Amino acid sequence: MKSKLSQILFTFIILFGFSTTTIATPEAPTLTYSINGLTVTASWSAVPNATEYKLSYAPIPYTGEASIGSLDVGNTTSFSATLWEGAAFYIAVQSSDGKGFSNYSNIESFTLVTSPADLTGNWNITETSGPNNCGETQGVLRSYVGSINQTGTSINASFGGGAFSGELAGNTISLSGSMPEDGGTTSSKMNISILSTNSLSGSISWTWSGGGESCSGTSSIIGSR
Repeated sequence: MKSKLSQILFTFIILFGFSTTTIATPEAPTLTYSINGLTVTASWSAVPNATEYKLSYAPIPYTGEASIGSLDVGNTTSFSATLWEGAAFYIAVQSSDGKGFSNYSNIESFTLVTSPADLTGNWNITETSGPNNCGETQGVLRSYVGSINQTGTSINASFGGGAFSGELAGNTISLSGSMPEDGGTTSSKMNISILSTNSLSGSISWTWSGGGESCSGTSSIIGSR
């Protein structure tokens, strides 16, 4: 769940001691994150000439300078950690060329919602096409209204004209389904992380088959309501 602008500024200035007038080298990375159940994966862009990266974190709510921690993660561009229900943190990353550390990246924040409220309702979905061997262009955006019907941990959903069913485990929904499309059938599996009761993100792996031929690919989705 992304912090508000004021929260971000507070994080930059107070939480991590960042000054917008600081001149640092190399450049700062760009940070993103994903959630799968109770596992959070932070990923960042590779920075030219960087030899190592440092991931900083602080709890939400912020409890003082002593609560700020950091991890030297070497010359890697991702880090995963399995946390606990309700865990909430700010995170940021810096790059280093061995002479000094860069400014902080964008600040992200998350809360692990493992027991979300009822997700039933309509969701505004944006789907982005990914790698595939069907000749489809990557990076194409498609927006539509999807729907979720939740009964306990059982989920039935409609996304992009396809019907899906599956289970909610923690804050992760695993779905499968199919639909007729372009003279064949597209079978899909979806893995969706519930970032909050009003926000989700996920990935789709799909296979199209028809007329004795088949091809497959992936796409990603984000949603809000």
